[in-house]
Amino acid sequence: MLVDAIQRLGVDYHFQEEIEAILRRHYVAATTCVDGYTYYTLHNLSLFFRLLRQHGFCIPADIFNNFKGKDGTFEGKLKQDISGLMELYEAAQLGIEGEDILDEAAKFSSQIVGNRLKHPYHKSIARFSAKKYIRDLQDINGWEKTLKELAKLDYYVAKTAHQQELTQISMWDYAATDILPKSWKMCYKALLDTTNEIGSKIYEKYGYNPINSLKSTWASLCEAFLVEAKWFQIGHLPISNEYLENGKVSSGVHVVLVHLFFLLGINGKMGGAFQVDDISELISSVAVILRLWDDFGSAKDEQQDGNDGSYIECYMKENPGSTIEIAREHVVDMISSEWKRLNKECFRLNQNSSMSSFIKASLNLARMVPLMYSYDDNQQLPVLEEYVNSSLFHDTFLEHHPILDQE
Repeated sequence: MLVDAIQRLGVDYHFQEEIEAILRRHYVAATTCVDGYTYYTLHNLSLFFRLLRQHGFCIPADIFNNFKGKDGTFEGKLKQDISGLMELYEAAQLGIEGEDILDEAAKFSSQIVGNRLKHPYHKSIARFSAKKYIRDLQDINGWEKTLKELAKLDYYVAKTAHQQELTQISMWDYAATDILPKSWKMCYKALLDTTNEIGSKIYEKYGYNPINSLKSTWASLCEAFLVEAKWFQIGHLPISNEYLENGKVSSGVHVVLVHLFFLLGINGKMGGAFQVDDISELISSVAVILRLWDDFGSAKDEQQDGNDGSYIECYMKENPGSTIEIAREHVVDMISSEWKRLNKECFRLNQNSSMSSFIKASLNLARMVPLMYSYDDNQQLPVLEEYVNSSLFHDTFLEHHPILDQE
C-alpha cells in the first residue's frame, strides 16, 4: 500500500531502488511458497499483481482463478467487496493479448464500480489524479502526513522546472533562412539548431552523436505530412490500414521517443545492446493510441471541416453498412487492443532496469492522449487547460478542483 501511494502521488522516482527491493521481496515470498496466493484478499492480490507487473515481474493472470466459482465465473459474493473490485479493475488494465481472465475481470468489476474508475491508474498521469488521491488518502499506517508534505514539495519543484522549460522554448529567436518562406524561417532554424544541440549534448554525456538518427525521424515525419497533404489536395481517402500506417508516423510519436531514447543514454548504458529498432513496437503502439484518439471524432478542426480524413471515415467507407456508432465502437476496441500490445512491450523491455525511465516516459505519453483530446460540447479542452495551469501557474496542489475531480 505504501508503494502504491508513493506511485500515485508521482514521487516514486525518488525511491526506485527501495521500491524494487520491496516488490522483489514480496515476489520471492509469494512464488517460493506453496499456495503463495491463497491467503490474499481480492484487493491485496489485485494490488500485488498490478504493482509487480508494472515493474517487470512475471505474475500469471490465472492467480485470479481463486476468486471464481465452480461455474467458472467470478463469484457473486465479490459484488459486496467494492474496494476489491476497484483494485481488480485496476489490475485488469495490465493485461496483454490472450489473457481472457483479465478481460472477464474488467467486465465483471466495471459492472459494479461503474464510473468510479473512469481514469484507471495505469492509463492516467500520476500528477493528474494525485490531487484527488491525496485528499482521499487515509492516515492508516502513520505515513500519510509525511507523504502529503513530500508530494506537495515535489509538485512545486516540478512546477519550477516546467516554467524554466517554457522560458527556454520561448529563447528561440534566430536569423532568417533565406531559401524559405518568411513564416518558416524561424521554425526551421530553431529545429536545426535544437536538434544539433541535442546531438552535441548526447555526445558530451555518452560519447556518441546520434544526429543521423535524429534527422531521419524528422525527415520521416515531414514525408508523412506530405503524404497527407497530397491525399487532401486530390480528395483521396485511403483504405484504413494505409491511413493508419502513415498516421502513426504523422502523429510525431516516433520523433519524441527516438530523441528520448538517446537523451536517456539507453544505447550507451547497455553497450549498444539496445538499438532504436528494439523499441519500434512500443513506439508503434503509442502512436496508434494517439492517432486513433485524435481521429475519434471528439471534435473537428474548424479550418478543415473534417475533410482532412480520419480512421473512422476510412473505416466507414470500407464498411458501407456501418454507422458512426459502430465505427466508434470499433475504434474503442482497437485502442484497448493496442494498450494490451503496449503492456506486453513494456513488460518485455522492463526486464532490463536501464529501460525503466524510458518505459515510464513512453507510458506517460500514451496516458496524456485522453487529456489532449477530451473536448467538451464547445470544442474546448477544460481538463487539459486546468492541468496545464496547475502544472505551470497555480499554487493549488491541495485545493478542490471540480473539473479534475469530475474527470
